Amino acid sequence: MDDTEDYINIMLDDKQNHLLQMGVVLTTATLIVSAFVVLVGIFGMNIKNDLFDEKKSGTSEFLWTVGGGATGSLLLYVLSIAWCKRRRLLE
Repeated sequence: MDDTEDYINIMLDDKQNHLLQMGVVLTTATLIVSAFVVLVGIFGMNIKNDLFDEKKSGTSEFLWTVGGGATGSLLLYVLSIAWCKRRRLLE
């Protein structure tokens, strides 16, 4: 580092790297949430499914389905971020 200009360029590069990493994290989160929305859309269609039969299932099964979908999405997000860290895309 010879002068102040080099120091400022180094600091700007560091901030740019942090912004790019944040972009990767937010894009991954958007992808996972979109996958969960697709899952909810599939269950929201007006089709014959045992989940909608009141004699076979009820509120507890619905909550298990929603909880399982949310937990699966969260697990998928954590695995995606761990993979990005393993590939050294994120620090």
